[in-house]
Amino acid sequence: MNLSSNLSKLALILLIIITLAACSSKETPLGDQKSGKIFNPEVFKVADAGTNKVRGQVLYVPIYSNIPDDKTKKFDLSAFIAIHNTDMKNPIKITKVLYFNNDGELVKEFLAAERSLGPLGATNFFIPQADQSGTGANFLVEWIADVPVSEPLIESVMLNIEGNRGISFLSTGKVIREIR
Repeated sequence: MNLSSNLSKLALILLIIITLAACSSKETPLGDQKSGKIFNPEVFKVADAGTNKVRGQVLYVPIYSNIPDDKTKKFDLSAFIAIHNTDMKNPIKITKVLYFNNDGELVKEFLAAERSLGPLGATNFFIPQADQSGTGANFLVEWIADVPVSEPLIESVMLNIEGNRGISFLSTGKVIREIR
């Protein structure tokens, strides 16, 4: 064997070792890190003018657990609703998360007790693909706050990525009751 061939093999082995060492590091995933830093909402140049501050709402959130695929079949979707507290200073309390089918019948109540969401916090509730609640399924979500806060963002995401085709889309909640 010549020297050039040996050096090439050695370089390849070193490259493989470095790559494996980099892949096997025990880093914490980005979403699991706790920075210990305290966020100061006053860092923004745009002042809080109190726009759209409310103390509570009930929202209607559409969910499409299945959609027509053709005249005789339905395309099943999994779904979840995401509730985001958009207020930078104050928590909100999620008091009700109710899931209804196409006929308006209560399928499931997701909360046994209130759930607090800290400033900029989020939570979600999942509907499995096997659910057959229909194209008119929906959630009613109720939240309250001790002081007027920025309206939370409440959306539903529907998804199916089986086989060689996929579909995903989202829908936003509509306020049907409100406390200012």
